[in-house]
This record gives sequence, structure tokens and C-alpha cells, in this order.
Amino acid sequence: MKDDAVSPVVGVMLMLVVTIIIAALVSSFSGSLAHDQKQPPQVTLEITPVITQICDTDPTNEVPDYPANFKVINGINLRHIGGEPFSLKDIAVQLKSRDTVIVVSYETVFDPSQLKYCADASTLLKKDSTYSHYFGLVGGGSSDVIMPGDAFILAADGCYDNSGGNSVEKGKFITWTPDGSSGMFRALINTPLEYTIIDRPSGKAIQSGSFVLR
Repeated sequence: MKDDAVSPVVGVMLMLVVTIIIAALVSSFSGSLAHDQKQPPQVTLEITPVITQICDTDPTNEVPDYPANFKVINGINLRHIGGEPFSLKDIAVQLKSRDTVIVVSYETVFDPSQLKYCADASTLLKKDSTYSHYFGLVGGGSSDVIMPGDAFILAADGCYDNSGGNSVEKGKFITWTPDGSSGMFRALINTPLEYTIIDRPSGKAIQSGSFVLR
């Protein structure tokens, strides 16, 4: 009778021990997974639109008509004002205007020799003898690493003015038409432009917000 009474107690204790061990293993595994997930760098960027000049010899249509030898830098200035260093190769910039979106990364390029572009590629990082990146270092340089205090620009490759035409949406625009893209992304001056800076290794946002393009 005594042995019969002890056996259920021992069984219950063994079950509790096994349960505790399994719970500890699951907790440890979950914590390891969370720790192994990549995190974006902790960075604060100051965002400033750069509209140097928009020039179009025919403001009645929807395409750029540049005067001869017109080159300019319009776009967005991003200044690193605090946090960790990062590489331009590790970020992508998503822009949203109305319902249209473009994502520009270090691999996104354009051929500045084509007449549809007006960006001054001499201020931008070069991919090779033909293509230019959309990123350029403010103050010059060729490093892709951005340290606190550094600034870089995301350049627009084009611009146009349709204020004299019949379009519903009239005004001055800066544009992006990367090599191989199926269409033009355009942003109207004096309207909000949304942005998200994405850390490519983790796929997570570093910073997001909006500003008025002017």
C-alpha cells in the first residue's frame, strides 16, 4: 500500500521536472532567435530639400525641355546628426508622392550623358565610366561610409515645368527615371513628400517622415 502511494507522487514530480526543462529550452531558443535578428543602425538624419533651379524652355507639355548644357543638382540633403556610422551601400531611400513610390539604393543608377537627364553627375558618386549613382557626398569625396557630421545628397536626375499647359496637376517638378525603369517618378514643388530610410541588411526602417519640397 505504501509503495502504491509513492509511485503517483514520483510520477507527478518527474512530469513537473520535464515540463520545466522543456520551458527553459524553449525560452532559451526564443531568446537566441530574437538576439540573432539583424537590427538597423541607430541613426538620426536631418532631411533638407534642395531645389537649386528648375528650367524648362517649354512649360506647356509634360516632358523636360532643357536649355543647352543645363546641369543642376536638385534633390534631398541628408545630414548625419547622431548615432552610428553606416554605409550608403546598406541603405535604400523610399520616396512617396501621392500614390506613386520609388526606392533608390546604391545599385540604382542613370547615364548622365542622356539628354533626358539634367543632374550634374560631377558631384555624385560614379559606378563606372558610363553610369552614376544617385548619391553624392556634400563637400566631395568618394567614400560610401557616412559618419556623424557627414552629409550626402539623393539627387533627382531631371526636372520640368508644365505650369503653362492644360494638365490637372500644374507646377514645377523634380523627377527620377533610373536606368531600366518603366516610368518617371515625379515630385511637385511645394507639396509634401514622404520618405523612409531603409536598412537593407535587416529590411527595417532607420527613419521615416515627410517634408514639403521647396
